[in-house]
Amino acid sequence: MRRLRALALGMIGAAAGLLFYTGSFFIRSYLENEQARKASESLKETYTNFADEDPEDSDFPAGVQETEKASKPSRSPGKKEEIRESFGICWKELREVNPQIAGWIEIPNADISYPVVHGEDNTYYLSHSFEGEEDPFGTVFLDWRNKKKFQDSHSFLYGHNMEGNLMFANLNRYVDAGYFQQCPEIYLYTPEKKYRYQIFSVEQAEEGSESFSYGQRLGSREFLELLVYLEERSIYDTGVIPEISAPILTLVTCNSHLDEWVRMLVHGTRVEEWGIETD
Repeated sequence: MRRLRALALGMIGAAAGLLFYTGSFFIRSYLENEQARKASESLKETYTNFADEDPEDSDFPAGVQETEKASKPSRSPGKKEEIRESFGICWKELREVNPQIAGWIEIPNADISYPVVHGEDNTYYLSHSFEGEEDPFGTVFLDWRNKKKFQDSHSFLYGHNMEGNLMFANLNRYVDAGYFQQCPEIYLYTPEKKYRYQIFSVEQAEEGSESFSYGQRLGSREFLELLVYLEERSIYDTGVIPEISAPILTLVTCNSHLDEWVRMLVHGTRVEEWGIETD
């Protein structure tokens, strides 16, 4: 009888301990997600003002500013200084926080709106925030092999699949064609340009597959073959046909329901751009 009582008490204690541990884990996870969400909202509120922009009204949107001439001579006489603000984004302030800023990514209706950095490798920003602090949520970053101006035929942006639909987590919702219908476009901002991409392919691919190839020349047979390959790999038919002369942008994140080496890839083809005069 005593043994049964001791066993019962032991089981109750173990269950209580497990419950406490599980509860603590979820509370900690919730607090971390809330902190990350607030940090993300703070970045957007501090450095962007998209509401003031309507790119349909003009080829050169309002709100575009340039820095005043520096007191010291420029290395390239006559060349404009770095753009301070354009397309509703405060580039000057972003550069002051992180000079590796490359752009800003936004997917309307998908709760994705983040600064994009361009580091020296594809590792550092997996575990560091935009401010350069250690952070498991990381930062959205451009593949280090791509050019910072997004003029490569195939550019890659990486972001974590985080709980709470943070970072690039919502990319996994593109397995549903209905979600694609709600969020069919990607916008990419740089100081000089604003690009609109239409999503033409959604796939799940292993690292190192042909989907991760890059360096093809726009208009080349190799690039056409890549476009055909990506279309054929799509989970469903998007109805969008990419142009052989248009660069593509691929967003990459992990897929928690598949093998750890399988990634969720969302491919967009550039269909429109807006620019500013810098000369």
